[in-house]
Amino acid sequence: MTEKLFYEDSYITEFDANIIDKRKINNKWELVLDKTYFYPEGGGQPSDTGLIDGIKVYKIYEENDTVYHLADKCPEGIKVHCQVDWERRFDHMQQHTGQHLLSAVLEKKYGAHTQSFSIGDKSSHITITKDTFNEEEAFEVEKEVNSFVYKNIPVKTYFADEEMLKKLPLRKQPQVSENIRIVEIEGIDYSPCGGTHVKTTGEIGIVKIKKWEKTNKGIRLEFVAGFRALYDYHIKNNYVNALCHLLSEQEENILEHVLKLLEENKEVKKEVNILKENILLEESRNLIKSSELHGGIHIVYKLYENRTTEEIKILAKYIVSNDKCIAILGNKRGETGDLVVSRSGDVDIVVNGFFKEVLRVFDGKGGGNAYMCQGGVSPDRLELAMDKALSIVIDEINKR
Repeated sequence: MTEKLFYEDSYITEFDANIIDKRKINNKWELVLDKTYFYPEGGGQPSDTGLIDGIKVYKIYEENDTVYHLADKCPEGIKVHCQVDWERRFDHMQQHTGQHLLSAVLEKKYGAHTQSFSIGDKSSHITITKDTFNEEEAFEVEKEVNSFVYKNIPVKTYFADEEMLKKLPLRKQPQVSENIRIVEIEGIDYSPCGGTHVKTTGEIGIVKIKKWEKTNKGIRLEFVAGFRALYDYHIKNNYVNALCHLLSEQEENILEHVLKLLEENKEVKKEVNILKENILLEESRNLIKSSELHGGIHIVYKLYENRTTEEIKILAKYIVSNDKCIAILGNKRGETGDLVVSRSGDVDIVVNGFFKEVLRVFDGKGGGNAYMCQGGVSPDRLELAMDKALSIVIDEINKR
C-alpha cells in the first residue's frame, strides 16, 4: 500500500521514495512507490505529472488502494527522487478550490446543487441543479465568489471521524464511509474532497464564469480560475485590441460596429445571391438553346470544372423548370466529381430508376428521386459516368 502524502501537503513537489512494485504493460511501466506526493486522477481532477529519477511520469491513477505511476521507462534503482510538475499542480489547486467557492455561492444564492465537476485542459466545468441561468446571475455569483478570494480566507484540509462529521455543515454528503477528508473554506464551505487545494483563497487569484448551457441535468457552467483566467483575459484583450485597430474604433463601440457590419453583410449577401441566381438563370437558358433534341426533348449535357456543388444543382433546377428538358451535369473539383441528373415534370423518365446503376458501374455514391439524383464519382471517371447516363436517357426516349 502506498502512503498517500498528497493528502497532507499539496505544496511539496520533491521527495524521495522507494519502488515497491513495478509491472510492464504495453511497453509502459506502472510503478508503485512506498509513499507519494503525486496526486492520482479522481473526483473530476486530472492527475499530476512529473519526473521519477528524471523519467517522465505522464499519468497517476489509484486502483484498489494502490497508486500507480505510469512512465515510459523503469528507473534502474529502487530508491528514486521524485519531482511533481508544480505549474500543473498549482493550476489544478486554483481550479479546484475555485470550484468549491463557486459551488458554495451557487448553493447559497440559488439553492443550486453541484452535480458534477471536471477540470479540462483549458477550462473547468460544473453542472448545477438549476433550470435557467443568465448574465445578471453570473455576474452576481462572480462578485460574491471573488469577494471571498480577496478576503484571503484560510483553506484547511483534515480527516473527520463520525462525530466530527455530524457537527459540520457539509455542502454535500461523502461518497465513502471511512477516511473522509474535509476541505474547509473557513465559514464558507465544508466539503468532503480528496483533491489538492490552495492554503488561502487569495491564491486562487480570480474566478471567471465564461459561459453556460442548458443540459438534461441542469445548467453546465464553464469557468476559469487563477492563471487560466489571466491567460483567458490576455487572449481576449488581444482580440479586442486587434479589432479596434482593424475597425479604427474605440473599445466600447466595437460590438455596435460589428453588429452593423454583420447587418450590412447580410444585405450584400442577399444582393449577391440575387445576382448569382440571375446569372445562373441566364446560363440555363443558353444551355437549353444550345442543347441537342432527342424525340422533342432537350438534353443539356455539360461538364464543368471547379464550380460549387450548389451552383450545379441550381443550374439543373433552372433547366428542368422548363418543359421537355433533361439535365446531365458534371463538375470536377479537386478529388471529387459531382454528377447531377434531373428532368422536367413532363418527361416520363424515372431518374432514380437508372442512376444507382450508373454510380455502381463507376464506384460512385449518391441517390435521389424520380425527378433528380445527385452523386459523386472520382474525377477521372466522371465523364464516363455522364456518358453512361446520356446513353440510358437516349435509349429511354427512343423507346417511346
